[in-house]
Amino acid sequence: MKKNRLVAVWIIALCLAFSINAFAKYLDIEDPFFSYKRFYLQLDILNDVSDDKNIRNDIKAFVRNLAAGIYAISADDLKKAKVKLLKARAIWPEYFGTDFLLARANEDTGNYKLSAQFYKSYLNKLKALSEGSYRISAPLIRGITPYRIEDYDDAYAYVQHRLKDHGIDLAVVQPFYTMPGFLKLLIALVILGSGYAVMAYGVIPYIKRLRHINNPPEGMWVCKKCDAYNFNIRVECEKCGEIRSKITCLRSSHK
Repeated sequence: MKKNRLVAVWIIALCLAFSINAFAKYLDIEDPFFSYKRFYLQLDILNDVSDDKNIRNDIKAFVRNLAAGIYAISADDLKKAKVKLLKARAIWPEYFGTDFLLARANEDTGNYKLSAQFYKSYLNKLKALSEGSYRISAPLIRGITPYRIEDYDDAYAYVQHRLKDHGIDLAVVQPFYTMPGFLKLLIALVILGSGYAVMAYGVIPYIKRLRHINNPPEGMWVCKKCDAYNFNIRVECEKCGEIRSKITCLRSSHK
């Protein structure tokens, strides 16, 4: 009996040792994966790309903003880093690395919800790249990435595990699509535009027409159907044949 218990204890101890060892190996992989430093190596390649006269200006602008964002991170200026990285992302949305860096920057500033959205966007773009969806930009993405681009399934597992520490379920996170401030501005512009259209093409023309109908020149009346002027002696409109209304007649007689 004691021998069986001893064997059971040894089995449990071996299982725990194996689990701890496996978890330690996982952490050894996970920590470098979430390091900013794995993107620093891109700077030399990006600078070479930006100096190429054959590269379009928008790619050069992306390079400048991404490089500035990475430098800001290295200087621990995360506020500036996020501004520059958002500009780079707007210029070239397909590059997954920008979303990853934005996720890390927001995570380090305590904005875990926004960080999770950028992580989800990063994963979606990484998956699209691995599935061949970026046929035009894929060669450039791979060209500016000096290391082997991470496997999507592995990246998903790392991010999922990390977000659990912040109480976030990656499966229900929506990817980051646009800046909240820009969305508010867009809604405001739509509302203002709609209001202007209603006033310019609805209310103002209606008021002008009412003034036109109710204030004809002396001795005349206005047809409510075609807005034409008619002399008071006419009962029907000279232009469209519409019969003059009794209300219009009374108003004209009072004048």
